[in-house]
Amino acid sequence: MSKESAYWKERFVQLENDSYVNSQKYYNDLQEIFRRAKNDITMDIEKWYMRLADNNDISLYAARKLLKKNELEEFKWDVDRYIQAGEDNAVDGAWMKQLENASARHHISYLEASKIAIEQHCELLSTLYEGGVTDFLKQSYSEAYYKSVFEIQKGAGIGFEFTKIDPNKVDLLIHKPWAVDGKNFSDRIWSNKTKLINELQNQLTQNYILGREPGKAIDAISKKLDVSKKNAGRLVMTESAFFSSVAQKDCFSDLGVEQFEVVATLDSHTSDICQSMDGQHFPMSQWQVGVTAPPFHVWCRSTTVPFFDDEFDLVGTRAAKGSDGKTYEVHSNMKYKEWKEKFLKEG
Repeated sequence: MSKESAYWKERFVQLENDSYVNSQKYYNDLQEIFRRAKNDITMDIEKWYMRLADNNDISLYAARKLLKKNELEEFKWDVDRYIQAGEDNAVDGAWMKQLENASARHHISYLEASKIAIEQHCELLSTLYEGGVTDFLKQSYSEAYYKSVFEIQKGAGIGFEFTKIDPNKVDLLIHKPWAVDGKNFSDRIWSNKTKLINELQNQLTQNYILGREPGKAIDAISKKLDVSKKNAGRLVMTESAFFSSVAQKDCFSDLGVEQFEVVATLDSHTSDICQSMDGQHFPMSQWQVGVTAPPFHVWCRSTTVPFFDDEFDLVGTRAAKGSDGKTYEVHSNMKYKEWKEKFLKEG
């Protein structure tokens, strides 16, 4: 094994570990968004249960019987508040129209009121969720690309100027479906939102009809939200691992690398498939996520490195295109920030 290969294996495994940690940190932030949504939904349910409790015998019939005109008017104010919140958070226009129609109605049942409140919370949750994931994936791709170039040049000891990634290209890339179901991460978020709303509303209806006490209703709905939160974690970790892998692929291609090698993080948590793929190398034409390149599964920590049979020429025709064609020495003690300032140029 050449000294460059040994260096790249060590550094790219560390890059993948850093990316994995950053993804977990973002997921922790995302959990706070879900926690706030769950608290808001819980408070709404508790509020209505407190108003409509009749000797601890809550039922759909009792709820409708106790709903007074003044309570309907107060709910109208709540809807107006939801509309303003929706406008502030750029919620879908069709949903805004539905809220406006609801606020103009003179009669609305207790169950319908609670359903609308739940749907609004889920709409806001999904809007924040999608926006946060979009920004995170853009940043993840760019960092993985630049740091891959840095480590390759540093390991080889030579570098050259190249232009910054086009933000429009990154935006198109992260919204392009890559899984077999033909959905991108945004599609999955809004699909999960619809499923979550249906599950919460069905759970709410069932609890009202059966006359269950507030604690049981809230507990059942909280469990549904916790499942949704776990699904969000799987989505974030899988999508970030995928775009980190794609960033490496694009980096290798731009630098003229012809082959890549799979490197697994080997410890007690390493999956069987990652253990079997460790050390395997393939031509770039065979790069296929889940087959020859990571991620091979959810929470995957494997990565890839350039693979060369013999001596290599780091600066391929694609790498030099658009630059001054010159190469420069990259010292082993050069830091990433210093490297970016020297070699990364505006497009």
